[in-house]
Amino acid sequence: MRAVIRGVLGAASVVVGLALVVVSIDEGHVEWRLVALLLSLWGAWSFFGALLESVVEPLGRFLGTALTGGAMSGGSTITIDDETAMLERLLDADPPPPRHRTVLAGIRLAEIYRTHQHDAAKAEQVIARLVARYPDAPELAYVRPR
Repeated sequence: MRAVIRGVLGAASVVVGLALVVVSIDEGHVEWRLVALLLSLWGAWSFFGALLESVVEPLGRFLGTALTGGAMSGGSTITIDDETAMLERLLDADPPPPRHRTVLAGIRLAEIYRTHQHDAAKAEQVIARLVARYPDAPELAYVRPR
């Protein structure tokens, strides 16, 4: 996007600069309206370049990573161990978070135990604990048939 805007403004500046030289030689004096137009184009080049560099591009990167699940800014990432610890704390929180959040956190924790730690028994314990605490939770019907 920056290249397109700079290309258009650059081409216009070249055309106005050439027109300024030709008109100034032909008329024998400087055409100040062309000088003002050339300086305006130069100012627009600088303004749009700075705007794109400092506002539009960082916002685009932020939205791109937020929508596509890319790496977080600053190079920080959440590891599977960090997520496991956070979910374990959430399940043991006192007072507990809302039921839906607790159930979803427990399902995710069981999935981590099963797929990443290859501990099906630990995963089953988490699900059994959720079923005992929230026997009527509809989310649990998909995790373990009743």
